Amino acid sequence: MAKLKFYLKEPNQENATSLFFMFNYGAFEIINGKKRYRPLKYYISESIEPKHWNREEERARRTYRQYSEFNTRIQAIETAVYDTYRRLLNDNVEVNNDVLKTELDALFSPEVQETSKPMEFMDFFQHYTETADHAYNTTKTYKQTFRDLREYEQANRVKLTFEKVDLDFHNSFISFLQKTRNFAPNTIGQRIKNIKTVLRASHDRGLHDNRDYQKKSFSKPREQTTAIYLCENELMRLYNLDLSKNERLNNVRDWFIVGAYTGLRYSDLRRLSSSNIKASTIEIKTQKTGEEVIIPISKKVRAILNKHNSDLPRIVSNQKFNKYIKEVCKLAEINEPISVEETKGKLSLHKTEPKYNLVSAHTARRSFATNAYLSGLPTINIMKMTGHRTEKSFLQYIKITKEENAKKLISHPFFTQMAINE
Repeated sequence: MAKLKFYLKEPNQENATSLFFMFNYGAFEIINGKKRYRPLKYYISESIEPKHWNREEERARRTYRQYSEFNTRIQAIETAVYDTYRRLLNDNVEVNNDVLKTELDALFSPEVQETSKPMEFMDFFQHYTETADHAYNTTKTYKQTFRDLREYEQANRVKLTFEKVDLDFHNSFISFLQKTRNFAPNTIGQRIKNIKTVLRASHDRGLHDNRDYQKKSFSKPREQTTAIYLCENELMRLYNLDLSKNERLNNVRDWFIVGAYTGLRYSDLRRLSSSNIKASTIEIKTQKTGEEVIIPISKKVRAILNKHNSDLPRIVSNQKFNKYIKEVCKLAEINEPISVEETKGKLSLHKTEPKYNLVSAHTARRSFATNAYLSGLPTINIMKMTGHRTEKSFLQYIKITKEENAKKLISHPFFTQMAINE
């Protein structure tokens, strides 16, 4: 009896991995006098993070943001495979892996069948952007990368194939973005990251054998950004600032304080409603990762909720938020001079900015994580609220000075014990 089973390509990694199925329908070959079954291994255009995959049920868990739609697509694929196999048998076709694969390609990838050649890099890039399960902001970066690749093709009069996206392309594309876009290293790094992801996904599906993307030199350039946070004293100055005569700044200040004491991203703050607010916690499924987070409501957040009768005003756009919060911080005299290193193309510029000029919506989340860490909250508990998956990524995220780190550690038993034994 034919049997189909779904698997993850990389079940032990954290990031999303491709799915494939093994279809065992009785095909076999004789090797050294022994029968060896030859099931069809077939990659599908779905991917998922392993933590959201139920291996026993071969379906997405309810923790997955779009588990219902995802499982419906998986079921449709399974049904189509069985239907195709039965049809071939009814038509008296001698079924083997090549015959099955051709039929399934025609069913699942008609764009491949419409041409006499396999899908190439740019076609697959667009296909992956449109079909993979990305958060909204992530989808935007893939579309931006696709546009940059199109312009690179036009500027260099070249058609990008899987084989041409090699180390030479990597260097040329980075140079193109530096010269024509004047992109900062982190922006270029995002483009390279997207290209590597698409190359990995297409390689998983057997569309090419190019492995240059796996080499260390096919890396994304990155610069250390000047990421800041607001300490408790600075947050108190914001909290106590009288903005009763300026509703625009008053509302942005309130939203920032909520972010600074919940650790929620802007994308989740803008989705926050009374349905997320429980007796003593805020509960929400994050948009970026699909994680369910439960955050205790602090006194300051409770005061702001009461101020607005638990009905917070509509949040402004991210761009306006970043502009208005700088005004608020300036009024609160958060003006400590901060040394900034900025990269433009191949040039590195050093300048000093008042701290209020560097504050953005994301500063609230970073302030929450850093202040919680400095207060002595266990890292694992903070990560449950921020959604960081590894301690390494969390510790890279928070921003503390060497002096702050020493102050935090001075009361640690390791150092207090040393003092006692002297």
